[in-house]
Amino acid sequence: MQLKQVIDSSQRRVPLLIAHRGARREAPENTIPAFERAIELSADGIEFDVVLTKDRVPLVTHNDDLSILTHFDGFAHKTPFSMIKSIDFGSHFRPSFSNVTVPTLTEVLGLLQPYEMSIICELKSQPGMASHIAELVGGIVSDFRFRKSITVSSSSLQILYHLKRLYPNIPRAIIIKNRGDFFFLRAGLFAKFLGVSEIHPSLPITTTRLVQKAHRNGWWVHTWTVNEPWEIDQCMSLGVEGIITDDIAMAKAHVQSRI
Repeated sequence: MQLKQVIDSSQRRVPLLIAHRGARREAPENTIPAFERAIELSADGIEFDVVLTKDRVPLVTHNDDLSILTHFDGFAHKTPFSMIKSIDFGSHFRPSFSNVTVPTLTEVLGLLQPYEMSIICELKSQPGMASHIAELVGGIVSDFRFRKSITVSSSSLQILYHLKRLYPNIPRAIIIKNRGDFFFLRAGLFAKFLGVSEIHPSLPITTTRLVQKAHRNGWWVHTWTVNEPWEIDQCMSLGVEGIITDDIAMAKAHVQSRI
């Protein structure tokens, strides 16, 4: 595994700085304006979320429950795309973003394709959708050609299993939210079973022990969500390969100041 360059004597490494749901401190998360702003800020990568509609259109949004960010009362997996495509996903952030709509996965990949950046596509769990989202997203991702490969991530072991079965050549990452999820690390079973190349742990559980274990297994570590300068310093000292942040402008300025 090729790690990023060492920047000082404490062995802190320069990580990739990845815009969480785009530049969501400056634009509505998981929308075209958020991704365009992340590109303007020269993010090393962009992370976004995907759910399916009732008619199995892959949408880029974090919540199956659409009422969380919009005035629409319903769930994505119960609602056809024709009803969702015109919903306002921007007003919750700022009135100037009113009428910003949810993009499809194809639209987002088309936007990002010209740029040399890392892309993390997180597949969300929805009732009865595990095999469908793996098949549909895997197929779309396979149709695009990027300068760097797209990593598909999920906290769902079922989704990752279907991805490996259907699209074994797509890089996969498992999202680790809690310390209780460490069972797969102890035996190393899931590295073989799921064929992951990365782990994406939450910041509170990113420890020296976890990072060292991951590296021994050949996995890269991308930590989320890292929004304070001291948290960036901590991740750099631990030697993670990627920092997933809501504030890409701050992260880039802080890391630059440390070099």
